Amino acid sequence: MTTKTLDRRSPVRLTRRGRFALVLSVMVALVVAGFGLGRSESLAAGQVHPAAPHTVVVAPGETLWAVAVRAEPHADPRLVVAEIEARNHLRTAAVEPGEQLVVPSRG
Repeated sequence: MTTKTLDRRSPVRLTRRGRFALVLSVMVALVVAGFGLGRSESLAAGQVHPAAPHTVVVAPGETLWAVAVRAEPHADPRLVVAEIEARNHLRTAAVEPGEQLVVPSRG
């Protein structure tokens, strides 16, 4: 009787559970990467960058918050209010009608 030595290498086979685990891990990695990119972009979007200033006149009944929204409608109003206060050396957020304020302008 002769014994045959099997030297064939069988290809790697993934079971159904193995394929599921592989696909799931790739999907999780993509979701984590997507959230990481989205977070970095949202942080960058919330920052107020220095810009060329211009002057606006406060309308009757208008607040500093409203001036900030009018000056920079797509920026975070809290950051714009802080920048307006700093540029105009305001001690409080109270403004008077007819008062001229230097506000940021980002085009």
